Amino acid sequence: MSGNRDGMFRGREGERELLNGVLDAGTGVVLIDGAAGTGKTRLLAEIAAVAAGRGFEVATAQDELDQPFLLARLAERRPGGPALVVLDDLHLAEPGTLAALRGLLPASTDEKVVWLLARRRGEGTDRLFGAAAQGGAIRIELRPLADDVVADLVADLAGGVPDDDLKALASTAQGIPAGLVALFGALHEDGLVLTSAGHASIRADRPPHRTEALLRDRVGALSGGARHLLQVAAVLGPRFEPGDVAEMLASRTAILLPALDEVIRAGVVTARDDRLAFRHELLWRLVADSVPPPVRRALHREAGEMLLGRGDSAVVAAKHLLHGAQRGDARSIDGLVAAAKAVLWNAPEAAAELAVRALELTDQASALLVHRTVMAVRALTAAGRLTAAQALAQEALSRQVAPEPAAELRHCVATTTLLGARYAESLEISEALLREPDLAPELAPWVEITRLMALLGHDRRRAQELAESVVRTRQGAPDDVLATALAVLAAIARDTGRPGDALELAREASRSSTSHDLGAYPQLLLATLLAGLREFADAGNVVRRVRGGPSAVVTREVMTAVVQARILLQAGRIEEAAAEARSALAVAEETGHEAVVAPALAVLAMVAIHTGDLPAALEHVERCRDRAPADGVIFSRAYYQWTDVLVTYVGSGLDKALALLTGEYPGLVSSGLFAEEPRAAGWFLRRALEAGDERLAKAVVDHAERLARDHPGFPAICAAAVHARGLLDGDAKSLELAVREHRDLWARANAAEDLGVLLTGSPDRSESVKALEDALGLYREIGASRDSARVLGRLRKLGRRRRAAPARPESGWSSLDDTERAIANLVAKGQTNRQISTQLFMSPHTVNFHLRKIFRKLGISSRVELVMRSRDDQ
Repeated sequence: MSGNRDGMFRGREGERELLNGVLDAGTGVVLIDGAAGTGKTRLLAEIAAVAAGRGFEVATAQDELDQPFLLARLAERRPGGPALVVLDDLHLAEPGTLAALRGLLPASTDEKVVWLLARRRGEGTDRLFGAAAQGGAIRIELRPLADDVVADLVADLAGGVPDDDLKALASTAQGIPAGLVALFGALHEDGLVLTSAGHASIRADRPPHRTEALLRDRVGALSGGARHLLQVAAVLGPRFEPGDVAEMLASRTAILLPALDEVIRAGVVTARDDRLAFRHELLWRLVADSVPPPVRRALHREAGEMLLGRGDSAVVAAKHLLHGAQRGDARSIDGLVAAAKAVLWNAPEAAAELAVRALELTDQASALLVHRTVMAVRALTAAGRLTAAQALAQEALSRQVAPEPAAELRHCVATTTLLGARYAESLEISEALLREPDLAPELAPWVEITRLMALLGHDRRRAQELAESVVRTRQGAPDDVLATALAVLAAIARDTGRPGDALELAREASRSSTSHDLGAYPQLLLATLLAGLREFADAGNVVRRVRGGPSAVVTREVMTAVVQARILLQAGRIEEAAAEARSALAVAEETGHEAVVAPALAVLAMVAIHTGDLPAALEHVERCRDRAPADGVIFSRAYYQWTDVLVTYVGSGLDKALALLTGEYPGLVSSGLFAEEPRAAGWFLRRALEAGDERLAKAVVDHAERLARDHPGFPAICAAAVHARGLLDGDAKSLELAVREHRDLWARANAAEDLGVLLTGSPDRSESVKALEDALGLYREIGASRDSARVLGRLRKLGRRRRAAPARPESGWSSLDDTERAIANLVAKGQTNRQISTQLFMSPHTVNFHLRKIFRKLGISSRVELVMRSRDDQ
């Protein structure tokens, strides 16, 4: 806790070396200056101890009262062995003592006496020190420690390398050793120093009582003018402009220079870039809290009005107005509204806070109440708080409202119901608004956009008719209504198996879009189409442009996340896909974006089925089935149906999966699915062959080949047709071509596996093994543990245990291979050996064999321990 190294404080090595040189000479006078706390007394004590060890007679005064008596004894002293005379705190000495000392110093020049004289800098004894210096005395000034020395000392005091926050707090001591010791004594007393793995930081979960008291004393030692300056500065924020403080104090910066210099010298404030800043948040909060709440509110209001009055950013002013504005304060409330408008798109959460606060402060009888309500509803919608936005709009509409703001509020309700996947309700409100003769021209396009999107989710035929009419009548300059109509037609083309038309329409829609208020639907639809055609680089570029745009509207962010999740899944980046989908789902459920819930669940179901987590897949599909719209908006209806069929096949078997095709989803194979998910063609062909259903097999191949003939410029679609034909005809050459031509890891792995299975009947099984091992490598790259386990099972039947795997540790979680990890994950989810055997295509006995290996590698002995270990490691 002392911060010592070998019994000495850090940072005084040069001074010690000089003093040791004087001791070597055996005579001389050393004058030591230093501010309080710089270590004068400590240094004198250390040198006195060194001198005593070297045979010096050491004479030291205990305090200023003892100094005259010591000097009297020295005056009577007869020359003898070497002596060291140490006189500290001479700034406190009486004039008579200083006069006697001035007489003794010249008289002792021929004796073996070393004089060490110390004072607090700037507090007297100038005549004595000046005379001694003229007589050849050595002067030492103890300055604050250098930054690198402070860092070492702080590490000593903290017990570890300090982080930036701890270093910032230590900087308040201004390099004064005593101040650092006192500060860390307070921190340790409060239990605020946290050390881990050789690093130290400040805990945030304990009150800093002793530390705050120390800092409060430091601030309290300042002059009244300096403290008042700090209080005004603290209201302005942890960083502030000196000119703003001067204006708040009705003064000038030049007049405040002495007070500013005082707070900087005291270590409370420092210069950072073009502003001043409190050295640490604790100091800032301590000073800010010292201002009584009513005074603080008034200062915030004055600061906000000052900033507004000189034309500064309304956003900066609003930070103060939030704390200082009062009911009926028209200027401050207008400032809040202006700030909300300014940040509506790039900081919607802040806009919502500002707009709602402005509404709360508005008098209920004010003519501006309804307009501020509209602003609050819009901001809440942009922030994704759909329930609150809708409730506020409907509450306002329950009162008598003028037609124009009423129309805006009704459109806000239509928007929130649209995002909540209540398409019929949104459509009804939009169409009623469009029938009104006095609908404001600036609102009409947004109502039209809402109607188009609601129709896309509710009535596909009418959506197409309306979109075609818009395209015919609005051709020309970029137009958001035109962009939405083109996007609607692109979605319909996608779902009806016309990927070429869909892509062309989506590109045109993206070019026609001008606003960031649409949730970027045209651009994101384009990205999904490009990814479906396995143009991943182009799809990624579109998503990056959307994410790099100026808008931070929650609808835009959550839609982008779910589109990105499926693109990542299609590209074989399964863990990243799951993370994006979980993020999108969490935000969608929290904010009421029901239109995004089903797409996120569909992606998570696909992830779960390929990682062998059947219970999760079933749960996701069940929830998705209840929410999936009759006609897809973000993803196609066919995508949800394929997800349902795939999970049903794994969970309930072939018969139930095929029953869905003939019952609930009779048009799935002939839809646009194979253009949206080319690998689905091979999957359906395998199921048809497994069931011996020639009609289904022929329908799959016919549709895949028709798509390929109609779209020869899309390699992904052509590869899917070659793959399906190769499976139907049992043609190894076609499957080899499909392996080469497929543009994503999933489809390539499927084709390689199909080729390997086909070649198992040939006399030379080496080609079969090679193809299966290629498939295994691709599945492992993706992270599809269930698919990897299936291929491993096929290789075992061919007498090949597995391809050599990269070296693994002998123990621990990372020592588990793909099969063991898949089994461990399923055990952690509560599945029995028999359930796992069905999932991973192996017998319960084999599952048990792998479990024993898992237990040995992890150093455990039970399934309960495995569950706990899995939770800890994940």
